Amino acid sequence: MSTALVVAIAFVYLGLLFSVAAYADRKPELFTGPRIRAWVYALTLGVYCTTWTLYGAVGTASQSGWTYLPIYLGPILVFLFGYGMIERLVLIARQQNISSIAHLIAARFGRSQPIGAMVALIALVAAVPYIALQLKAISSSIEVLSGVDASERGLFGDTALYVALSLALFAVVFGTREASATAPRPGLLLAVALESVVKLVALLAVALLALWVSDVSWPQGLQRISADPRWSLESMGTLGFLTQTLLAACAIVCLPRQFHVTVVEAHSADDLPLARKVFVGYLILVSVAVLPIAFMAQGGALPPGNPDGHVLRLPLAHDAPLLALLAFLGGLSAGTAMVIVVSVALSTMLSNELLLPALMRVRRFRLGERQDLSRIVLACRRFSIVLLAVLAFAFYRLHAEGTSLASYGLLAFSAVAQFAPPLFAALYWRNASPAGVYAGLAAGFATWLYTLALPQLLHGGDAQWLSQGPFGFSPLAPQALLGVAGPDPITHGTLWSLLINALTLILVSLRLRPSLSERLQAAPFLDPFGLVDGSAQAVPTRIRQSELFDLAKRIIGRDAAEEAYARYFAEHGGQYVAEHAADRGLMQFSERLLAGAVGTASARLMLTSLLRGSGLELGEVVGVLDEASQALRFNRELLQTTFEHMSQGISVVDAEMRLVAWNQRYEELFQFPDHMLYVGRPIADLIRWNAERGHLRSGDVDRKIERRLAHMRQGSRHRFVHSAPDGRVIELRGEPLPGGGFVTSFTDITDLKRVEEALREANEHLEERVGQRTDELRVALDAQRQARLDAQLAQESRTRFIAAASHDLLQPLSAARLFLSALKDSEGVPLAAQGIVSRTDQALAATEDLLDSLIDVARLDAGALKPDMGAVELAEILRTLDLQFRSVAESRGLRFKVQPTRVYVHSDRKLLRRIVQNFVSNALRYTRTGGVLVGLRRQGHAIRIEVWDSGPGMSEEQQQRLFRDFEQAGSRGSPWGERGTGLGLAGCHRLAHMMGNEIVVRSWPGRGSLFALTVARAAAQEASAPAAQADATATATQPALRVLLVDNEPEFIAASQALMERWGHSAQAAATVQEALARCREQRFDLALIDYQLDGETGFDLLAAWQAQAEIAPRAVVMLSADRGKDLQERAQAIQLKLLYKPVKPAALRAMLAALDL
Repeated sequence: MSTALVVAIAFVYLGLLFSVAAYADRKPELFTGPRIRAWVYALTLGVYCTTWTLYGAVGTASQSGWTYLPIYLGPILVFLFGYGMIERLVLIARQQNISSIAHLIAARFGRSQPIGAMVALIALVAAVPYIALQLKAISSSIEVLSGVDASERGLFGDTALYVALSLALFAVVFGTREASATAPRPGLLLAVALESVVKLVALLAVALLALWVSDVSWPQGLQRISADPRWSLESMGTLGFLTQTLLAACAIVCLPRQFHVTVVEAHSADDLPLARKVFVGYLILVSVAVLPIAFMAQGGALPPGNPDGHVLRLPLAHDAPLLALLAFLGGLSAGTAMVIVVSVALSTMLSNELLLPALMRVRRFRLGERQDLSRIVLACRRFSIVLLAVLAFAFYRLHAEGTSLASYGLLAFSAVAQFAPPLFAALYWRNASPAGVYAGLAAGFATWLYTLALPQLLHGGDAQWLSQGPFGFSPLAPQALLGVAGPDPITHGTLWSLLINALTLILVSLRLRPSLSERLQAAPFLDPFGLVDGSAQAVPTRIRQSELFDLAKRIIGRDAAEEAYARYFAEHGGQYVAEHAADRGLMQFSERLLAGAVGTASARLMLTSLLRGSGLELGEVVGVLDEASQALRFNRELLQTTFEHMSQGISVVDAEMRLVAWNQRYEELFQFPDHMLYVGRPIADLIRWNAERGHLRSGDVDRKIERRLAHMRQGSRHRFVHSAPDGRVIELRGEPLPGGGFVTSFTDITDLKRVEEALREANEHLEERVGQRTDELRVALDAQRQARLDAQLAQESRTRFIAAASHDLLQPLSAARLFLSALKDSEGVPLAAQGIVSRTDQALAATEDLLDSLIDVARLDAGALKPDMGAVELAEILRTLDLQFRSVAESRGLRFKVQPTRVYVHSDRKLLRRIVQNFVSNALRYTRTGGVLVGLRRQGHAIRIEVWDSGPGMSEEQQQRLFRDFEQAGSRGSPWGERGTGLGLAGCHRLAHMMGNEIVVRSWPGRGSLFALTVARAAAQEASAPAAQADATATATQPALRVLLVDNEPEFIAASQALMERWGHSAQAAATVQEALARCREQRFDLALIDYQLDGETGFDLLAAWQAQAEIAPRAVVMLSADRGKDLQERAQAIQLKLLYKPVKPAALRAMLAALDL
């Protein structure tokens, strides 16, 4: 195959990538859907697999066996077990507008420009040989295909030169279109995703060919592997294997290109679950595909040559030129994808952390006066890309000969692994300081240069220096530091450099601790999951919103600035008004926006210049920009609030013995005059003031003051008790603070001392027996207090159980019953399935009854259930029971009759209905034939509500045990398969007793039973609830309703929607107040079923919003709640709001719909 043909095909392929990227940039909407975006993102992670993992892994496996595996194993372990760290990085990047790993580390540690520059410099040094690796692999693959020795071609005949320039052009065109480094790049990502597919298909195709042409059977192959020490499983436990796995694990987040595609280009953390599965599967396929090709090479089935070319030689040796060409394109994809992404990532780091900060400080350029800096930003990035391509090509020409791809790759991996200690410290260690991070990076990088880079670059130089050290000083031998030599140079250099990096970071951070503002500023990085933007605060400046917008427009361009500010106001509320003053939140957002384009240092410099021009002092400027100042203010306010609610006097001093905090009680104890206490006041002044007023014992005042200050400076805990001139006794306790300072509490123990003195005098004059009796009484009182405390704790525990059971236990049962009700109403359900559905519904109903009864018993025992006595219309209660149970009776072939009435009784509406409902439910449960009658009987000034049934009846013995817990009315069980709980009647008996009512039971075995409740009559009055007449068939003729369901439980929403649709209504769902309001703006609803407990909100919040926007409010509202407390009931009654308790029974819901006048 001629060189010209191979080169032509390569450039046609690159042209195809240009076309794909250009199309994606012209039609970005085609690739921004959640599903396709997640797949493109997942495939771009395949940029990790470069020519090293495609060509070099095969060469390593053919020579050294399992030593090829760590390059895949490390990332797989990170994505399987370190997924939380990757999610944390993505959240931080989205919240802080992070544009590179240098940006993240610098922003976390005090927005330090030296740290950012150090990270960018290390990344550049690591990237140059790694890009040269890709150029060498592409050049070598062309050499294998064409059979022409690359050394015979001159500089301008080297195809690697044109590949480098083409890739630089691609990165410039599609990676630097916008000044914002975090702007979406759909064309670039789609091209990289496509290349990931191409290289995977190519490697799998060659692996399949190896399996096809191999003449070695599986048993023979396994026998050969077991006999080869290179494939021994023991090799996986060697130090070199584990070190390379560690390097690969660090590289997956520390490589600039990998950080860019994994973190910077991630749209949101929602894309990570799919990417995790796809990327792990991708690496497993690649690592498995290496094995058959390596086995073929070890068996001598391939022509001799550089092991890195086995992937190409295999198809050529078996007369498969097209497959060889596909393998070449796979390697070309692996190399080009890596070069493009690393060029974009490094150009951002170099321009933001090195070039732009330097240019901003050159006064002659006057960049601060330019109206449009976006061209300067883009020019710096494009220059960085071209510079990177030139350096990589030069390195390739100078050092390419005789070096394997794996050597280049491991060298680069060990360099970027220096980012791992500061990166982990940024995410997990609050006390890591900027000084420690900078020192650790410098020390680790210097060690890497000395132990790895220089020996690799000078491998043909002074061998004596490598083995014996400089000037013959063997402890400094680069490959045997302190006389410790590793199994190989990579392992030795990696472990030494990481060890020195981490130790230096820790020791310097412990010695030079971060300041308070730096620790507070670290909060968004340490806990991105709990980050909540604070409310926007006004700042004392004359900065207008238009000035910030103009500054952003100069840096990232008008279109990008307009889009960013529109997104900010959409997320935070409000709108852009040019002449309005900018609040703190907008300024901090502007800083993060600029930092994504020019780096943290330059962004801070620009905004500082703008704010200083508004008349602020430098300290105020830093306070306006620093989010840490908000956190500090909040913590001070929280601390002060806590102090003021303490009964003791509190004073806090710093390491300089100056007052920094106190509370009102401290002032009252010592009666300090106004304006005497202020922040920064020497504590010695206050001690002297107290001494002069007799608060210290007599003696030398100056000496006592010095003694007290010495205790504080030394950090010695102390406790003193002294008497004030007015007779009060004050106890003083001092505790040192971390990092210097002291907190002292002052407690007035006068009453305690008087009691102690009185007891002491009593003990001196009373006989020993009296003393003993006093001790016994004290013990008894303590036991009584402890018993009361235990009872109170038990009551609180029971109350918490009631609340948890009401909401958490009954909620899923409610959803399940609604689902079953919808299923029973569905047409086309097989007869056998109907039986299963009915039995399931009965089982759930029994479980609901059990939980309801348990909760009622618990509420009764805890005293949490209080009756709300008043006039109750019996007709309304009996009508709802008729609607609820008539369909049940008809389905069982039973007669069910409710006697009409207009009587009012004095009772609790809800509890009365509960008792009668239990009577009716038991009657229907145990009656096989006949029917159930609900009637009334007058007894003087009382009314007896009677429930008759034709069930099996009960014996006298059963009647005596009827109202005990867990005793059931029927001895032989329900003929309908229902099971009682044995708690319903026991609870009813307690409810009746609590309301002053009486339950009467009469029963005749084999004939039936009578359950009756006697209640007092009340004067007739207008019913509190609408007396709309509705029957059980009303919903059948009721017109279709538009129903809004507002609940934060997905299962309940799904069940309610299914049930409403089966009843002929249309239902829309919402989980929050804002979502519900949005639904109401889209259409007008006839009915809203809203849950009382929403996430962080309640149903009453939604009612208040509807009251303010009456034009979008539903025609009727019903509130659902598992909370059966009296407060909620009274609040609903006060606004005439219908209330339905969970678990919602389908029959009760249907009756409620029928009763509504819609």
